[in-house]
This record gives sequence, C-alpha cells and structure tokens, in this order.
Amino acid sequence: MLSALLREPWPEPLAESLRRFREEERQHTEMFRRLNRLCAPRLYESTDLHFVRVPAFWTGVTRWAVSHPVSLPLFLWLMLLQEERSLYYSRAYLRSATPLEPAFVEAHRRHMADEVHHVRWDEELLDALWLRIGPALRAFNARLFAWMLEEFFGAPKRAQLRVIEELARESPELRGRLPEMRRQMLALARDEAYRETLYSREIVPRTFARFDDCPEFRALSLCGYFPQEKGAR
Repeated sequence: MLSALLREPWPEPLAESLRRFREEERQHTEMFRRLNRLCAPRLYESTDLHFVRVPAFWTGVTRWAVSHPVSLPLFLWLMLLQEERSLYYSRAYLRSATPLEPAFVEAHRRHMADEVHHVRWDEELLDALWLRIGPALRAFNARLFAWMLEEFFGAPKRAQLRVIEELARESPELRGRLPEMRRQMLALARDEAYRETLYSREIVPRTFARFDDCPEFRALSLCGYFPQEKGAR
C-alpha cells in the first residue's frame, strides 16, 4: 500500500516520510522474521507464516485492494488502529522487561521507537485522503473496515486455535483438554470484557477519537468502540 501511495503526487516532505515509512516497515518485517526463527526454528525455518494461513484467493484480493489506497483508504484506518495498539503492547513489554525473554523485549523496544512516527503519518494520510472521497464511498469503506476488523482482527477464530493446538503438541498433558480449550477460546467472541482488551479507549485513544469525528464510524458496531460526544472526552 505504501508503494501505491508513493505513486501519488505528494508534497516532498510527506513523500519522504512515506519512503521512510516503507523502509521501516520492511525492517520491522525482517526483525520479526528473525525473532520467529530464533524462538521457533522448527516452525519458521522454511516459511514466514505458520499459524496464519491466507488462502490464495484472499491474498489476491488483498493485493489488489491495497494497491488502490485513494479509493480504499480503509486500510489506513486499519494501519492506524493496529499501530496504535502495538504501541500500547510494546510499552507493556518494556514495563515488564525483567522477567521476559530479552530478544522479545528488544524487538518491541525497537518497534515502538518507529511506531510513534508511523501513527502520526497514518493520521496525516487519513487527513489527506478520507474526505477526498465522497460520502457513499466513505460509508462503504467504513462498513468494509468493520467487517475486516471482526473477521480477521477480532476474537479468536483460526490462527489462534492453531496456537493452542501447537501448545498441546508441545505439552502432551494438555491434549485431553484441547476440545474444551477450543470451546472456551471460541466463546471469547461473545465476551465483551475480553473484546475490550483488544481495542478500547485506553489502548487506541487516537483512533477512537477519530471514529467519534466520523459519522461513518459512529453508526457501526466495532470491537470495543462506543461513540462519545466531544464534550464527554
């Protein structure tokens, strides 16, 4: 998506920020790839993905969609939401640094240093693009965003079940409890207290404040989001 955005005519300061943004994301991908291979070489020696498995159809659809960010800026909303969320959890890693494995703490320290800039750039891009499209297209983007958030970034469904299956393989004493673990994990989709640990005003305050300012989002049911009037913030 950043490569597609760079094909647009931007003022040079923003174009330079986009080039830096793209390069830092490439570095983050490589950093987490190395971390995966360090901590789980059996799973990641020959692939970058193990728990997350994307069918070829969805890979193709997504590649097409992210190459049209001017008409489909919903991916900028998704980037802002996830990058602000990653800041929250990176800070949690650093606050708990002593008992955690040092390689994980260092990865989150490095990631957090760049994410602060990325959140700001996401907001600049949304300011530039969101109102450029008409109301009907904004409403379509918001509804598609809400669906994607629930389907792929909300309560546990597919990859998370594979995590507990791998845990049961590594810890045979858990195998008899695997059906109950699956049932309880899927039940989290209806647990509002759990859903608010994914997204909330504490975790993603800037994103939710922007939702408040956009009528397209205020009318939607989004994980952890409840609209607030300006005077209530």
